[in-house]
Amino acid sequence: MAELKLFTKNDCPKCDYVKERLPKGVEIQIMNVDTVDGLAEGAFYEILDKTFPVLVSDDEFAAEGSINVLNKINGIVENR
Repeated sequence: MAELKLFTKNDCPKCDYVKERLPKGVEIQIMNVDTVDGLAEGAFYEILDKTFPVLVSDDEFAAEGSINVLNKINGIVENR
């Protein structure tokens, strides 16, 4: 299965919405861009100007925004 990274921010209702609805049993690394490590990762993937939350799959930008991110994750899970 794809390596998934979910980029979120503090005080982001859409980020919380996605985190609460992540499929069980799927390994997703959650990166908070309000931390030093999360900010560095976000800069590396050049996603800091995107609408959060942001999904990176296998080191490539995959989706931004809560509904798009959830749809992408669910599509990946269904195809594994």
